[in-house]
Amino acid sequence: MPEILSLYELNRLIRSVIDEAFHAAVLVTAEIASCDVKNHCYMTLVDRDGETTRAEIKAVIWANSYKVISRQFREATGVDPGKGIKILFEAEVSFHERYGLKLNILNIDPSFTIGEFAVRRKEILERLAKEGLKDRNKGLEFPLVPRRVGIISSATAAGYEDLLNHLSNNPYGYRFTCRLYEAVMQGDGAEASVVRAFRQCLNDASSLDVAVIVRGGGGQADLHCFDSYEIAKAIASMPIPVISGIGHERDFTVVDEVSNMRAKTPTAVADMIITRVKDFEDTIDTLRNSLVHGARRLTSEAKEEISSLAKNLENHIRKDINDNEHRLDFFLKGLKYSLRSIQSEHEKLRARESSVKHLDPLNVLKRGYSITYSNGKPLKSASDVEEGDNVRTKLFKGGFTSIVERKTDREVSK
Repeated sequence: MPEILSLYELNRLIRSVIDEAFHAAVLVTAEIASCDVKNHCYMTLVDRDGETTRAEIKAVIWANSYKVISRQFREATGVDPGKGIKILFEAEVSFHERYGLKLNILNIDPSFTIGEFAVRRKEILERLAKEGLKDRNKGLEFPLVPRRVGIISSATAAGYEDLLNHLSNNPYGYRFTCRLYEAVMQGDGAEASVVRAFRQCLNDASSLDVAVIVRGGGGQADLHCFDSYEIAKAIASMPIPVISGIGHERDFTVVDEVSNMRAKTPTAVADMIITRVKDFEDTIDTLRNSLVHGARRLTSEAKEEISSLAKNLENHIRKDINDNEHRLDFFLKGLKYSLRSIQSEHEKLRARESSVKHLDPLNVLKRGYSITYSNGKPLKSASDVEEGDNVRTKLFKGGFTSIVERKTDREVSK
């Protein structure tokens, strides 16, 4: 029959075995599942295989060590040790009869975490590229006049206030309409909160020109929450350009990579929007000046052309008038000559008319002569009638009919 042990005796036995097996510190990699800082830092560490947790253990960083370790870690990585971060740490394995097994963390290697951040970021970007999401928002055309701005940020954040103040007090007097979609910008709930804010912004996208995401002030802590596939997917789903202003100049996150544009600070985001509007105004001014100068140039050229045409027309008209004057003079001279000819012919005609009048049978009859007709024909010779023929004689006044009693063939003596 095995020996009966009390729980205390069993735990002391376990402790002795662990102390003998782990007489020196060990190097371990794990993911921080929870982190609670209350002077001392209490952690729950896990080892996952995909979505399955295959190992879990409690760990502690005592207060004096935590101040040094957390400061060094933050300076190197930009974040404090927290949930979801993978770490490589040096720890002592300890077992207490009452409190059980625990790891006493002596040091954390920040270079491992930096590498894990880079690997995680690379994997997310590769997935986004494979799904066609990485450059979707970058492909959207940035509006010429972005005046309606949707803002994903915290209402109480200094960065949000800086953005609003800079937009409102711009030196050109431009007016912008801003709408806040509030989100938690750091900590464990930041990712889900930002995704919800983007979904709300998506519902109003038709009434917005651009969306911006700005951090709520502070340093680089919790910047890693923006290396998020879900946030990147939400940005890719936006039908309007997204401007990222969540980090400092040397920090690039997944959100920066998928956004249409990136600025290093909220103020720089405002400058980017203001500059876009100013560039459009300058373009309009340039086009207006070009239009005015072009119109003036065309007007001047048209005036010169019209003046030239007017001179040519005047010369042609003057030449035509001169030519017509010469032709008219020639015509008048010809007309005068024709009139003289007509007058001359008229005089000749009058003379002939006078001669004809003298020869008019009526005038002859008037002088006492008569005309004798036989069978309707005037008689010229006595041989044209026979004795007994009826003849008609016409006088100046009247006439008569007679019978030929006798005729002579002698010619009338002259």
